[in-house]
Amino acid sequence: MTTVAEPAVARAALWRLLSLGFAPPREETLAEVETLAEAVAGTADGHAEDVLEAIRSESLDGCSAAYQRLFGGTVLVAPYEGSYELDPIRQGRQMSDVAAFYRAFGAEPHGPAAERPDHVGCELEFLSYLELRRLAAAEEGDAEGAELVDGIGESFVRDHAGRWLPTFFAAVHASAEQAPLYRALAALGARVVEAELARRGIEPSPLPRRHARGEVEADELACGAAEPTAGRR
Repeated sequence: MTTVAEPAVARAALWRLLSLGFAPPREETLAEVETLAEAVAGTADGHAEDVLEAIRSESLDGCSAAYQRLFGGTVLVAPYEGSYELDPIRQGRQMSDVAAFYRAFGAEPHGPAAERPDHVGCELEFLSYLELRRLAAAEEGDAEGAELVDGIGESFVRDHAGRWLPTFFAAVHASAEQAPLYRALAALGARVVEAELARRGIEPSPLPRRHARGEVEADELACGAAEPTAGRR
């Protein structure tokens, strides 16, 4: 088993794990989630091990059915940041602001699922990407670049991810009693976001949970997650 010891590398792996975990299930993405859960075992108060146990006991069909029940059709839990913003004008502004963060880094439309920029998987993948960019700059001796990327990450957490992800993860956990993988992913996500907010000393204004909605409109933008690399065992 390969483990991750460096805190910054572990954070990047955890964001990536969560991004893929909340993408529509495929053999490849589930396999990478399993690999990442193995790598970060021992972090996040044992929640990664819970994800690992759940994914090893769940089939692709079971994951797909649970995903559809939670996030498809009537949408028990909305996976979009804009769905938690009550003001329709602010919804559009928030989505545009998220997209602007991505464009600033030349984010390309690729990954396991085509999604709006404010989809949970896209925002989580962006946090992983930022952590890796910061690490790369630091390793190259570019202290100013690393500080700039870290500041952008802090702004993104304060203005976007940190405002709605705690609500999202709590809603998934409450709605996934019959879906062990998503319940475990939600517990892991809640712990990771809590740790990130504490690490950065951020106390964001939380967005409220929305009630179950009708079918979400068609997606327009692809998530930033890179293509998975491992096959499902």
